[in-house]
Amino acid sequence: MKKRNRYFKKTVTMLTAVAMAAAAMTGCGSTDGGGSEAGPSTDGSGAADSQEALGNQEAAGALDFGSVSDVVFPLPEKVTLDVFVYASNTGGGTMQDNYVTDWIEEQTNIHLNFVYDVDGDEAKTKLNLVMSDPSSMPDIFLATRWSKAETALYAEQGLLLQLDDYLADAKRWNELNEISPSRKGDLTLPDGHIYTYGADGESYHNNFQNRMWIYKPWVDLLNDGKMPETTEELYDFMVKVKTQDPNGNGLNDEVPMTGYIGGWSSDPTVWLINSFIQCNNPLSNTNPTIGAGLAVENGKITYSVMQDAYKDALVYIHRLYKEGLLDTQTFTQDSNQFATTLNEGDHLVALHAAGRNQADKANFDSGKDGDWINWTVLEPVAGPDGVRLAARDLNNYFGSALGILSANCRYPEIAIALFDFLASEEGTRVQSDGPKGFAWDYVTEGTSLGGGTATYKVTKIGDDFDWIGNGFAKEYEHVNWPSDVLIRTDHVAYRSEILVEDTEKNLEYILQKAAERYSVYAPDLDQIVPNIAFDTETAQKISEYSLTIGGYVNQATVQFITGDLDIEKEWDNYLNTLKNMGVEDYLNLYQAQYDNYMANLK
Repeated sequence: MKKRNRYFKKTVTMLTAVAMAAAAMTGCGSTDGGGSEAGPSTDGSGAADSQEALGNQEAAGALDFGSVSDVVFPLPEKVTLDVFVYASNTGGGTMQDNYVTDWIEEQTNIHLNFVYDVDGDEAKTKLNLVMSDPSSMPDIFLATRWSKAETALYAEQGLLLQLDDYLADAKRWNELNEISPSRKGDLTLPDGHIYTYGADGESYHNNFQNRMWIYKPWVDLLNDGKMPETTEELYDFMVKVKTQDPNGNGLNDEVPMTGYIGGWSSDPTVWLINSFIQCNNPLSNTNPTIGAGLAVENGKITYSVMQDAYKDALVYIHRLYKEGLLDTQTFTQDSNQFATTLNEGDHLVALHAAGRNQADKANFDSGKDGDWINWTVLEPVAGPDGVRLAARDLNNYFGSALGILSANCRYPEIAIALFDFLASEEGTRVQSDGPKGFAWDYVTEGTSLGGGTATYKVTKIGDDFDWIGNGFAKEYEHVNWPSDVLIRTDHVAYRSEILVEDTEKNLEYILQKAAERYSVYAPDLDQIVPNIAFDTETAQKISEYSLTIGGYVNQATVQFITGDLDIEKEWDNYLNTLKNMGVEDYLNLYQAQYDNYMANLK
């Protein structure tokens, strides 16, 4: 299945004759087994003798596969592929002298020449320079941190290969899409084509990260051990905390519920609002939120923050705030003030919002027993109309714009087959952890993250690991690849098979179990706005609306809760302000691309 010529013809229309001549001269992918770390691999002189040219022709023939499924590793000839990687987790410079890179070459006969392994401003500068001089593009952009709009722009310019036809023959890629049905749609750009192999880093507990934690001893003392299950039961329990001195110090100093703005799901409003209406609109979060405040009803995009049920939620939360049940410092305190209230002096807090329990973290993180054991996650409570939802976040399969091929790539079938190889379970473990038998291995017993029998375990290799003594040919400074550049298998089912040594003190295990309890209350996936791709112009408008409209919504939400705005008097004005700010255009832009997204899934 030969698709290259079509893409190269498209590229020719975009590039100058000089650039194309230079690209042809460098060849990007080579079969000499070498490769420079200072720049794309070339022959150094710009001329090749007839014998070398003949050898290259023979090698090219041996590597001229009809489809991705025809590629078998190790290749019959050594291939060098030039790679750009934006490695923000390491600061750059760790990919070439790396066990994983050598292991890949041993397994596949592909030498990965990391011409750029950079981070931060340097990465952005280098990337812009490369894209402004197409002849300098490498074969592979392993990770660029491009947005979907940026990727679409370069694709429109003919600088990137459409991967659809290659991926159709990529066995592992298609298996991952079957396991995660929303994956393919997430990778499809507005033109209906795919330009990235994509990520697979699913995080089950982050799908349900807006959690509330409750202090069990006070539930036993004040509520006979019964957890609140409705908003009124929650209110009654908080009143008891406020008025019955459960810490026994003779002071009216208890804080029934607290949180703060700026932490990981530490904003309590999301958890509370979902007892009235489906709404994922955190006032802030360390994890980005897709389509904040938006939902899907029967195929139509709606804005939850304009619904009557949202107003009802704010009326309820204002009641908590006014009566001192919701900490009046919630919207003004920082993480240090929050931690002081939660952890220092007499015990004060009954409930706090956070992605993980923040109480007695020092003991938990050091593996010690402590008061942290007395906290548990509180499941969502039902509102007056029976709504009982957990805010649900989606997985991001686009990731750092992983696995892109430039229009210069001579061996796209081989490159895609390489991605498929990396996404195997063994490829995943070696990339993530290092050598089998030392950094990870298969097991047949022990408790897994998902609660079943584990199938593999991970053991961190220390800096003092004796590579030579353990039979390796050389010492390695870097044992694995950074997590933000991995092309891997890491869907929920596979991740859940990892061995957990101590289930009581393993944070991910605790969060996994919390997420399982919340998943019962999750809205259906077809009610959640997906991670939609927009063209450059629309993406700019969406960004502007998200800042202006979203900013106003968050400001008004806090003011309605605190009483600085009277919700009964000002609600209509709030809605009119949103209309005047262009909310209808905002929703129409989302609707149009949502319809396009859904059409591309068919």
